[in-house]
Amino acid sequence: MQIVSGMEVSPSSPQGVDGSGRAPRVLVVDDDADSAELLATVLGRAGYEPRLASNGRGALTAAAEFLPQIALIDIGLPDMDGFRLAKLLRAQPELGSCRLIAVTGHTSPSAVARSIAAGFEAHFGKPLNMADLLSAIAQQG
Repeated sequence: MQIVSGMEVSPSSPQGVDGSGRAPRVLVVDDDADSAELLATVLGRAGYEPRLASNGRGALTAAAEFLPQIALIDIGLPDMDGFRLAKLLRAQPELGSCRLIAVTGHTSPSAVARSIAAGFEAHFGKPLNMADLLSAIAQQG
Protein backbone atom coordinates (compact mmCIF):
# COMPACT_ATOMS: atom_id res chain seq x y z
CA MET A 1 0.00 0.00 0.00
CA GLN A 2 1.03 3.58 -0.64
CA ILE A 3 0.42 6.35 1.87
CA VAL A 4 -0.87 9.69 0.54
CA SER A 5 -1.13 12.41 3.18
CA GLY A 6 -1.74 9.78 5.84
CA MET A 7 -4.18 7.79 3.69
CA GLU A 8 -3.52 4.27 2.45
CA VAL A 9 -4.03 3.72 -1.25
CA SER A 10 -4.10 0.35 -2.97
CA PRO A 11 -1.36 0.16 -5.61
CA SER A 12 -3.31 -2.09 -7.97
CA SER A 13 -4.77 -0.42 -11.03
CA PRO A 14 -8.50 -0.99 -11.47
CA GLN A 15 -9.78 -2.32 -14.78
CA GLY A 16 -12.05 -0.06 -16.79
CA VAL A 17 -15.66 -0.70 -15.95
CA ASP A 18 -16.34 -1.01 -19.68
CA GLY A 19 -13.84 -3.88 -19.95
CA SER A 20 -11.39 -1.74 -21.95
CA GLY A 21 -8.59 -1.89 -19.41
CA ARG A 22 -8.57 1.94 -19.50
CA ALA A 23 -8.51 3.61 -16.10
CA PRO A 24 -12.05 4.29 -14.90
CA ARG A 25 -13.00 7.96 -15.21
CA VAL A 26 -14.03 9.64 -11.96
CA LEU A 27 -15.56 13.12 -11.81
CA VAL A 28 -14.85 14.88 -8.50
CA VAL A 29 -17.27 17.74 -7.79
CA ASP A 30 -16.31 19.86 -4.78
CA ASP A 31 -16.07 23.62 -4.28
CA ASP A 32 -13.21 23.16 -1.78
CA ALA A 33 -10.22 23.17 -4.14
CA ASP A 34 -7.81 21.63 -1.62
CA SER A 35 -10.15 18.72 -0.86
CA ALA A 36 -10.84 18.14 -4.54
CA GLU A 37 -7.14 18.19 -5.46
CA LEU A 38 -6.24 15.80 -2.64
CA LEU A 39 -9.01 13.41 -3.65
CA ALA A 40 -7.93 13.60 -7.31
CA THR A 41 -4.34 12.81 -6.29
CA VAL A 42 -5.44 9.79 -4.25
CA LEU A 43 -7.65 8.57 -7.10
CA GLY A 44 -4.87 9.02 -9.66
CA ARG A 45 -2.42 7.05 -7.52
CA ALA A 46 -5.04 4.33 -7.08
CA GLY A 47 -5.30 3.92 -10.85
CA TYR A 48 -8.28 6.12 -11.72
CA GLU A 49 -8.51 9.01 -14.18
CA PRO A 50 -9.95 11.95 -12.19
CA ARG A 51 -11.41 15.20 -13.50
CA LEU A 52 -12.42 18.10 -11.25
CA ALA A 53 -15.38 20.47 -11.23
CA SER A 54 -15.99 23.13 -8.57
CA ASN A 55 -19.73 23.67 -9.07
CA GLY A 56 -22.83 22.10 -10.55
CA ARG A 57 -22.74 23.84 -13.91
CA GLY A 58 -19.07 22.96 -14.35
CA ALA A 59 -19.86 19.37 -13.40
CA LEU A 60 -22.60 19.12 -16.03
CA THR A 61 -20.23 20.42 -18.71
CA ALA A 62 -17.37 18.18 -17.57
CA ALA A 63 -19.64 15.12 -17.39
CA ALA A 64 -20.90 15.67 -20.95
CA GLU A 65 -17.30 15.86 -22.24
CA PHE A 66 -15.58 13.35 -19.92
CA LEU A 67 -18.37 10.74 -19.63
CA PRO A 68 -17.32 9.52 -16.19
CA GLN A 69 -18.16 6.07 -14.93
CA ILE A 70 -18.22 7.40 -11.35
CA ALA A 71 -19.01 10.84 -9.94
CA LEU A 72 -18.08 11.89 -6.40
CA ILE A 73 -20.31 14.83 -5.56
CA ASP A 74 -20.30 17.23 -2.63
CA ILE A 75 -23.81 18.19 -1.54
CA GLY A 76 -23.00 21.81 -0.61
CA LEU A 77 -22.12 23.41 -3.94
CA PRO A 78 -22.32 27.17 -4.62
CA ASP A 79 -24.73 27.18 -7.58
CA MET A 80 -26.94 24.15 -6.94
CA ASP A 81 -26.93 21.46 -4.32
CA GLY A 82 -25.59 18.01 -5.05
CA PHE A 83 -29.09 16.52 -4.91
CA ARG A 84 -30.19 18.63 -7.87
CA LEU A 85 -26.93 17.92 -9.70
CA ALA A 86 -27.46 14.18 -9.24
CA LYS A 87 -30.95 14.41 -10.73
CA LEU A 88 -29.66 16.42 -13.70
CA LEU A 89 -26.86 13.92 -14.31
CA ARG A 90 -29.31 11.01 -14.07
CA ALA A 91 -31.46 12.71 -16.73
CA GLN A 92 -28.62 12.56 -19.29
CA PRO A 93 -28.93 9.33 -21.34
CA GLU A 94 -25.18 9.12 -21.98
CA LEU A 95 -24.58 9.13 -18.20
CA GLY A 96 -27.15 6.47 -17.39
CA SER A 97 -24.53 4.03 -16.11
CA CYS A 98 -22.51 6.62 -14.16
CA ARG A 99 -22.37 5.66 -10.48
CA LEU A 100 -23.05 8.61 -8.17
CA ILE A 101 -21.47 8.80 -4.71
CA ALA A 102 -22.13 11.65 -2.27
CA VAL A 103 -18.98 12.91 -0.53
CA THR A 104 -20.13 15.57 1.89
CA GLY A 105 -20.21 17.12 5.32
CA HIS A 106 -23.98 16.60 5.37
CA THR A 107 -24.34 13.35 7.30
CA SER A 108 -27.76 13.53 8.94
CA PRO A 109 -30.21 10.70 8.30
CA SER A 110 -32.35 13.09 6.25
CA ALA A 111 -29.35 14.00 4.04
CA VAL A 112 -28.61 10.31 3.46
CA ALA A 113 -32.27 9.66 2.60
CA ARG A 114 -32.28 12.62 0.18
CA SER A 115 -29.10 11.26 -1.43
CA ILE A 116 -30.72 7.93 -2.12
CA ALA A 117 -33.86 9.62 -3.44
CA ALA A 118 -31.71 11.77 -5.76
CA GLY A 119 -29.99 8.71 -7.25
CA PHE A 120 -26.80 8.38 -5.23
CA GLU A 121 -25.61 4.82 -4.66
CA ALA A 122 -23.56 5.67 -1.56
CA HIS A 123 -23.15 8.54 0.90
CA PHE A 124 -19.80 9.29 2.60
CA GLY A 125 -19.34 11.91 5.29
CA LYS A 126 -16.31 14.14 5.63
CA PRO A 127 -13.70 13.67 6.87
CA LEU A 128 -13.42 10.73 4.51
CA ASN A 129 -12.30 7.23 5.31
CA MET A 130 -10.33 6.74 2.09
CA ALA A 131 -10.17 2.94 2.36
CA ASP A 132 -13.97 2.74 2.54
CA LEU A 133 -14.42 5.27 -0.26
CA LEU A 134 -11.95 3.51 -2.57
CA SER A 135 -13.66 0.21 -1.82
CA ALA A 136 -17.05 1.67 -2.79
CA ILE A 137 -15.58 3.19 -5.96
CA ALA A 138 -13.97 -0.13 -6.91
CA GLN A 139 -17.26 -2.01 -6.73
CA GLN A 140 -18.43 -2.62 -10.26
CA GLY A 141 -22.03 -2.10 -9.18
